[in-house]
Amino acid sequence: MIFILLIFFVVSTTFSKLPGVLINRPEATTTDKLPPNNLFVGITKQGQYFINKQEYQRDALKEKLTLKHTANPRLSVVIVADKDSSIKHAVTVMDICKQIGIQDVAIAEEMKQ
Repeated sequence: MIFILLIFFVVSTTFSKLPGVLINRPEATTTDKLPPNNLFVGITKQGQYFINKQEYQRDALKEKLTLKHTANPRLSVVIVADKDSSIKHAVTVMDICKQIGIQDVAIAEEMKQ
């Protein structure tokens, strides 16, 4: 029974950290540890922004991040961008974070095997 619960928590934790869309992350040889209070912003190949399976336009994304930051001033944002997306979309998210006052912004990558 304990083993089944352990598997459940591992699987549910893994899936809850993704932005809700299929994204091919770029590879890197080293990775960083994530801060505990993080919000994942997904960027698709086409430049769409997602948080928890919900798509946002630029202005709506800024409003959502503002609300999240107001509720949790120690919020960290992790950008999960598709490797074929334009860099301008990641810069847009980073710019929004800077305007709001979010200091911890990271870009997710896939560990190179």
